[in-house]
Amino acid sequence: MTYELKGSGKSALNIDGARVSLRTKGIIAFIVVILYVVVIGVTLAQQRATLRATVEQQRNMYQVEEALGRLNSAMAYAILNVNEAYSTPNSRATADTIALDIGAVQAGLQGLSERYPLMRQWVVRLDHSSAMIRAEWGNKRLVELREHLHELVTRLDDVTSEVRNRQQALTEDFRSVYDSITLTSVVMGLAGALIFGGVVIWFFSLMVRDIRKLQARATEVVTGYRGMPIEITRHDELGALMESVNNMQSELRERERQLEIARQQRFHQEKMAAIGSLAATIAHEVNNPIAAISGVAEAIQDQRISNMCTAERCRPELILEQTRRISQITRQLAEMTTPYSPEPQLLDLNALLRRTCGFIRYDRRFGNIEFNLDLDSGMPAINAVADHLTQVLMNLLINAADASRDIVGREPSIGVATRSSSGEVVLVVADNGCGMDAPTMARAFDEAFTTKPPGHGSGIGLFMCKSLIEAEGGRIELDSTPGHGTRVSVYLPRPATRA
Repeated sequence: MTYELKGSGKSALNIDGARVSLRTKGIIAFIVVILYVVVIGVTLAQQRATLRATVEQQRNMYQVEEALGRLNSAMAYAILNVNEAYSTPNSRATADTIALDIGAVQAGLQGLSERYPLMRQWVVRLDHSSAMIRAEWGNKRLVELREHLHELVTRLDDVTSEVRNRQQALTEDFRSVYDSITLTSVVMGLAGALIFGGVVIWFFSLMVRDIRKLQARATEVVTGYRGMPIEITRHDELGALMESVNNMQSELRERERQLEIARQQRFHQEKMAAIGSLAATIAHEVNNPIAAISGVAEAIQDQRISNMCTAERCRPELILEQTRRISQITRQLAEMTTPYSPEPQLLDLNALLRRTCGFIRYDRRFGNIEFNLDLDSGMPAINAVADHLTQVLMNLLINAADASRDIVGREPSIGVATRSSSGEVVLVVADNGCGMDAPTMARAFDEAFTTKPPGHGSGIGLFMCKSLIEAEGGRIELDSTPGHGTRVSVYLPRPATRA
């Protein structure tokens, strides 16, 4: 036996506009990983750019230091020649030689002037001193030149200290940036691995949990579980599978309900057929002696009329009354058990109610219960299945009798009434029994719910009544007050009138 699953009709990728497939989730996870790698790459690229800038500055500082070294060498050689010329008049260090030395110093200063603009002033001063020496050779000019050179040496010492301090700072910056790059790589790599690994573990843990829950529920459904549906906690293919299992469970439950209703109907029909067969046999066997007894009683009555029977206790009318009663009972049995068509047909609802109430009175549960029939004489015919209405009415009457069984302080009674209104007819069965509280009334139409003790009811009665009435296009309503009784109203549609 196969069952069609009635799903939502939407794909697993988009149910209620919020379903995301596992493939899409995988793509999203891949994109997130790529974006995270890009973020790491951009961060490291920025830090590497800073590191490259630091290295470039260090290279510049090394070039400056190298230029300062050459300049200091030229300065030392120039000062040495100036001192030699000052102390040794006949020295080979002539004015032209000193001018060449000054030119070498000026060339070194020109190389540093781009970074240290004040060096241009020293170039001008040395150029002036060199010109003065060429123009006027003597110790006076040599002393002035030597003072200028010593002053320049002092300035170059300051520049050298500044360059060394800058080199040290750049070295510290290089180490800091390098350590930052290393730390960033390690931390972001570990953080990404931990986060991604944690998300993967969490995702697959939830998936395994849901798969196991789904597996357990599928096993329960196969073994007969028909309770609450499984909670859908996902919005992907696995969530769609959960929904399909719920739909399968719902379809199986509905199918089993329909099978139970069909079984109850078949049981009712078989029971009524058995009663009908028994009633026919009893009627056949009983009617013959009843006819004989009735004939004898009529003969006695005729003799009494003609004064041929003088006994004071000769009362044939009592015999005739009881024979008519027996005949009525057998006729009611025959009418009640007459098979009806399983298809809807026009019915006289009042006649069906009279037959059913007359038949069920013989049940011992109704022995001390008063029946009150209030049937609308203008009730139109309705289009329904007679067996369905008979079964509904018998269930409602039996429930009313059970509810009125143990009441104290008042005589139990059951009222059956019909009314006709625009578009529908109403059948009401009311009792003055124990009634129901709100929680009980809320579950009264649930399948397999009953307040009767074990062995006195299966809980299928009202559920089946509701199903049968809804199958006829009607509805059933319940109103009950604890301690006062219950009123069941059945609404059935009137057949459409032909123009």
